Formats: sequence, C-alpha cells, structure tokens
Amino acid sequence: MVEMGKISSENSRANLSQKLSAISPPRSYELSSAMWRMYADRVYSRWEKTFLWDLIEPYRRPKSFTPLVSIYIAAFYTGVIGAALTEQFYKEKYWEDHPGEAVPLLRPKFYYGPWKIMKGEPLPPNL
Repeated sequence: MVEMGKISSENSRANLSQKLSAISPPRSYELSSAMWRMYADRVYSRWEKTFLWDLIEPYRRPKSFTPLVSIYIAAFYTGVIGAALTEQFYKEKYWEDHPGEAVPLLRPKFYYGPWKIMKGEPLPPNL
C-alpha cells in the first residue's frame, strides 16, 4: 500500500511538471523559430497563389464595364435634372420680382472666364 502511494505521488509530480511546462511561456529560440516557420509558410503559399493566378489569368473573362457606365449615366441625368430645377427656380424668383418681363440668361455658376452672348446684352460681371 505504501508503494502504491509512492508511485501515484511520483506520477502526480510528473503530470504537474508537464502541466507547468505547458503553461510556461516558450523559450525565445522556440518562439523565433515558430515565427520564421509561419513566415516561410506564408511566403511559399503566396508564391504558389501568384503562380496559379498567373497561369489562369489569360483565360479569365474581362471585367464588366456595366457598373461604371450605369454610374456615369446616373450622374449625368442627376446633373441635367439639377440644372433644370435650378433654372426653373431662377425664373420663378425673377418673375416674382419682375412680372411679365423676359427673364435674362442665368449666369454660369462655376465659370468665371469670358462669356460671349450671341443675342442679347452681356451679363454684368460676377460679384
């Protein structure tokens, strides 16, 4: 009976030392070698992926221009509608102040260069 208790206490000490070694942080050379292994695996797998995609690239479908074209069309018509609304509000405001008169041309909002008028009087300079 004494022998059994002695063996079990030695086994428990061995288990305890194993558990403590599992809990203790790895030594610096173990950590650095593990990091170098992770880096090597990453570089190698990245090279494999690049090589694979370079082989497949000539056979891939070209990317579609549909999303880009639809965004450009939407932006164009948004600008057209915005300009029409701006001009209509300008006319209504002018007619409130000057009923029955012809509405002068609307000055370009973001253009400050020379602006030639073919028919009618030139507009006053921007303020």
